[in-house]
Amino acid sequence: MGLNRQQKKRCGALLTLMAGVAFHNSAWAFESFTIGQIRAEGLQRLELGTVLTYLPLSIGDQLTETTSRQAIRSLYSSGLFADVQLARDGDNLIIKVKERPAISSFKIEGNEKIGGDDLNKSLKDVGLTEGELFKRALLDGVEQELQRQYYANGYYDVAIDTKVNELPNNRVDLNIKVTEGPITKIKEINIIGNKAFKRDVLLEQLKLKKTNWIPFQKSDRYSKQQLGGDLETLTSYYQDRGYLQFNVPSVQVALSPDKKDIYVTVAVEEGTVYKVKDHRFSGEIILNEKFLDALTSTKSGSIFSRKESTETGNRIEAALSDIGYAFAKVTPVPEIDEPNKQVSINYFIEPGKRAYIRRINFAGHTGTNDEVLRREMRQLEAAPFSKSAVERSRVRLARLPYIEEAEVETKPVPGTDDLVDIEFKVKERAPGSIQFGVGYSGSQGFLINAAVTNTNFLGTGNRVQLSADTSVFTRSVNLSLTNPYFTQDGISQTVSAFYRKSQSVIRFSSGFDTNVVGGDLTYGIPLSEFTSLRIGGGVSQTAVKTFPGASSDEILNFVIRNGTSFSEFQLRTGIVRDTRNRTFFASSGSLSRLNLDIAVPGSDLTFYNVNFTQEQYLQLPFHFFSVSSATLGYVNSYGSTKDVPPYENYFAGGATTVRGYRDGTLGPRDFPNNNPFGGKLRTTAQTDLVIPLPVVSDNKTTRASLFFDIGNVYAKPQDFSIQSLRQSAGVSFSFFTPVLGLLTLSYAIPLNDRLGDETQAFQINFGTGF
Repeated sequence: MGLNRQQKKRCGALLTLMAGVAFHNSAWAFESFTIGQIRAEGLQRLELGTVLTYLPLSIGDQLTETTSRQAIRSLYSSGLFADVQLARDGDNLIIKVKERPAISSFKIEGNEKIGGDDLNKSLKDVGLTEGELFKRALLDGVEQELQRQYYANGYYDVAIDTKVNELPNNRVDLNIKVTEGPITKIKEINIIGNKAFKRDVLLEQLKLKKTNWIPFQKSDRYSKQQLGGDLETLTSYYQDRGYLQFNVPSVQVALSPDKKDIYVTVAVEEGTVYKVKDHRFSGEIILNEKFLDALTSTKSGSIFSRKESTETGNRIEAALSDIGYAFAKVTPVPEIDEPNKQVSINYFIEPGKRAYIRRINFAGHTGTNDEVLRREMRQLEAAPFSKSAVERSRVRLARLPYIEEAEVETKPVPGTDDLVDIEFKVKERAPGSIQFGVGYSGSQGFLINAAVTNTNFLGTGNRVQLSADTSVFTRSVNLSLTNPYFTQDGISQTVSAFYRKSQSVIRFSSGFDTNVVGGDLTYGIPLSEFTSLRIGGGVSQTAVKTFPGASSDEILNFVIRNGTSFSEFQLRTGIVRDTRNRTFFASSGSLSRLNLDIAVPGSDLTFYNVNFTQEQYLQLPFHFFSVSSATLGYVNSYGSTKDVPPYENYFAGGATTVRGYRDGTLGPRDFPNNNPFGGKLRTTAQTDLVIPLPVVSDNKTTRASLFFDIGNVYAKPQDFSIQSLRQSAGVSFSFFTPVLGLLTLSYAIPLNDRLGDETQAFQINFGTGF
């Protein structure tokens, strides 16, 4: 007749008790004697020296009833032996042992849902590993650990059967068979005792949900830890709305007989609403109390909110940390006036000792020089600790185009109470992009284009870009170098040179050739932490060639009035304010940029170009956020020049302006070719709703969004009309690649395209964003 698991445990315990009695009886049979020699019998893997290590007796000691019991107890407690007996041969002490078997191997079968490194680590923690000594209690620990992991993942019908196979040389092999069964799901969650808020409103606060129609739902898997977190969330929800005495007196979790469903019932006691009577500050008050009052959002007469009191404490802590108190602690203590249902909030301040920065360290920057990161610091060594300066330093590191993310940790210096080290851990991304393309066009022949961009050249933080295009009709070369720290004060310098030669092509065939050579020198001067001034100049020489019978009327009229060769001297100015948290894939802050470029008197053509760009990032619930960007550009001539050079016109359509329309095809067209000619005024706006992705990127390397674009180009401002603005909507997916840089794929549907518009639903844009 076979024994079940529980009967086996009871028999094992009885045998152990009987063996213990036998051991003691064998000890009592000894007459006291002086130990002359010590021998061990039954050893297989162990040496005599190992036994003597745990034996509290040595040669020359007196063996008595007490010392024999101590010896047996000590050898058993080592965990090495399944059986221990003491015997006497003359004045020799004989220790008869049976070693515990070693685990030769173990195998787990049927665990399809639970496994991997986490399971192996947890089993190792309970002692299940090859080479370890086998104990019967180990099987209970393994079974409990497997059950814990399965229960945590919603499998309450799991069955675990363990089998021990004895092997030669005192070894065992363990076979663990798991029958997982179906996943147990939450059938219903009930909340009773609620009066102030509806049940559905309260259930929305919980992460655990009952089973519904949503595919791949995981929120219906019961977890004791998650339930505890949900109860804390429920408590916070009430206490943030004045119910200071809210309580959860009981929680019942019931499992259906077939172990397929779980029913959760939460009983609540709401209490009454409390209002704030007043607040005060106690402890070591360092800051001015009027300043502290300004940081306090728990005003007299308002409904008590635990969230508001906690945030007030955090603001006071932040203010203290900005003047060196790195480990300041502020505890809001509610003092209840029960008869009047009011609360006085006592903010107890413990600033600690003022801390100074001993050292600032960096980690993870294998391709970037240390001084390149250090120059971004707003927290200085040997200065008092400032939380806002440390955080601003972290943001400045994260904004570097070759840094994917930056984290910071404040570490107290051992042996001191007023020194800390700051460690910034950065994760680098590929510093640039390489683009290369080969193609064939019936109008232009073979096409070859290549571009190399590196935003961290040789680890210096300098940006270098070289691009070249060549075909039967077009050749161009562009080279630029940007040093973001041309001076130690953070003034940047950009030097660029370019050469472009095109035949019959500028964006589309408009029947003229251009030959342009020139260069620019611009500087960026920081005015504040977020604002900088752009100033510089450029010089270029442009030659235009027309073709009778092929050139458009607009080109011919321009050449007749202005000639075919132009020298231009440009003044480049602008101002930018940038509060974004990152330059790639920003998720908060804004960017405002205003540029004004003027072809100054002395140039063959005098004109100006003004361009304004605004980007705004807005956080939304459920980890969504919106990105809104708008541009307004206007170019016009002044002085004796009556025409804007056609190569200075604005164009629209494409990935960066209005998606869903071919690049540069919106706006005025020439005559008689009917090709896009561009215009003086361009206005565009793009709005993206960024969608959280089920990938570990935190929107730093991968991003998906729904978008709406609107915009157009006009020959002159008077032509602008809202009705003529082209619109589109669609979906976009962007990700950062090590070779191509930022790659963006979009699919757009034009919403109000008209006859003659050139639409293009799917578009690719890559290498931008530097």
